[in-house]
Amino acid sequence: MNTVSIPANATAKAIIASNKPPRGATHFRYTEGRRKPVIDKLANIDTLAGCTGKLEFGKVTFEGRGRHAKVKEFIPVAEPASKVTILEANRPPEVIADEAEPAKTATGRKNKIHGFSACAVAKALGKAGVKWEEADRIFHAHGIEMPKASLSVQLGFGRNQATWEKRGEPAPLTDEQIADLRKEVAA
Repeated sequence: MNTVSIPANATAKAIIASNKPPRGATHFRYTEGRRKPVIDKLANIDTLAGCTGKLEFGKVTFEGRGRHAKVKEFIPVAEPASKVTILEANRPPEVIADEAEPAKTATGRKNKIHGFSACAVAKALGKAGVKWEEADRIFHAHGIEMPKASLSVQLGFGRNQATWEKRGEPAPLTDEQIADLRKEVAA
């Protein structure tokens, strides 16, 4: 928690720029003296213009839904600890190779099939006439989780050449590569 003094003409953008919220923070808690703290969304931080007090960033859990929802708990979000960097020159190449990981996203790894993204491969499978059940088994065999709705839509995009212009072209998989993918999961 840090004490802040916000000018009376400050905008939300200026307040956030001067008091950088940590990554993952969605709400703020403002406390002034012995008054009850104010908890609100980061987008509404401009309501603090002209105030001096303690400002804290975090996440909120609610009780209820809609406009009548009540704040159940405010969970402060801490600054991430700084990472210790190790010079690559001091480490043997086999150690570096062992620690190499695929690129990460918010939901997990970005697996690829034959070097192409899951969506592009799904379009190629749709173009080849593969149905959802078989495509789902192919993706599971390669460690890719895709919701049924998303996979169905991508298969449909592959079947309809008119959508390629807007939604991206299918992966240029050969007939042999598609046949190999289908053989892997043949039941």
